[in-house]
Amino acid sequence: MSVVALLVAVSGCREKDAAPKPPPPPAVVEAKPAAPPAPKPVSAQAALVERGRYLGESVLGCVDCHTRRDTGRFGGPLSGPPLAGACFGPEWDLPGTLCAPNITSDPVHGVGRWTDAQLLRTLREGYGQGDRTLFPMMPYMEWRATLSDGDAKAVVAWLRTVPAVALPTPPSQLAPEVLADIKDLAGPLPGPVAEPAQDDVSRGRYLATIAQCAFCHASADEEPRPFARGRAAPTPLGEEPVPSLLPEGPILKDLSEDAFVARFTAFKDLAPAPSKKGQVNKLSMPWRAFSSMKEEDLRAVYRFLKTQGTATQRATGP
Repeated sequence: MSVVALLVAVSGCREKDAAPKPPPPPAVVEAKPAAPPAPKPVSAQAALVERGRYLGESVLGCVDCHTRRDTGRFGGPLSGPPLAGACFGPEWDLPGTLCAPNITSDPVHGVGRWTDAQLLRTLREGYGQGDRTLFPMMPYMEWRATLSDGDAKAVVAWLRTVPAVALPTPPSQLAPEVLADIKDLAGPLPGPVAEPAQDDVSRGRYLATIAQCAFCHASADEEPRPFARGRAAPTPLGEEPVPSLLPEGPILKDLSEDAFVARFTAFKDLAPAPSKKGQVNKLSMPWRAFSSMKEEDLRAVYRFLKTQGTATQRATGP
């Protein structure tokens, strides 16, 4: 081999040896799952409406009273458009026929043209259109000094969102002497109504009051004893007992908090069987509404009721 050829060969080897090595393949890094998008903040108005919906549907009984119900079925399930009005007659032991009006957002037959001030006045002061006094089946007397300003406004905000139903409600038929007896029941608020304290017992007391538990379960004495067993409740298919809710009474004496909650939530999925005359058909107690109460609220009510046996708050009864 010539010297020139040898040099060329050696030079080629050096260039080959000096050439940079290809970079190693990049390490495989497992991709982390993308973080879920942050929830959109709920507007103050949306939160107000949701609070009002919860109160109206689950606590205050608005839907149960202002909607037709099928009393021929166990539990009296709803049978008409929600909040489009319903009538109750002497079969409920009323002094005539009382019609809870359409309170949907319909401008003609509902409350679509009412102002917020008018609705608030009706809700807690007991004044209807033309300043007439409402029959106290509408529980303005319980709500007047108890239903907080914030919750009252929430109910009104929710009513604004209820779909309109163009359904007229017949006028109530009450004797003149009945109207004369109730005319002084309506009245202005005593002042601003604050929110309840947020400990369980205070919140439970508040919920039990605005849900009218004591109204139905109080004794029939001249000075009613709260939760000491109410008089039997009339229904179209016969009277139903209203038991004591005192801690030592037949309901709460051996009932745990979990069992108390379950007693209500069991009505969420209850198939409405036919009602029968003479049996307890669960028509007077609004189980359907209360079954959708939040669990923490039901627990608060239980804890409040348990305090009614203490030395300072005792309300004795059978």
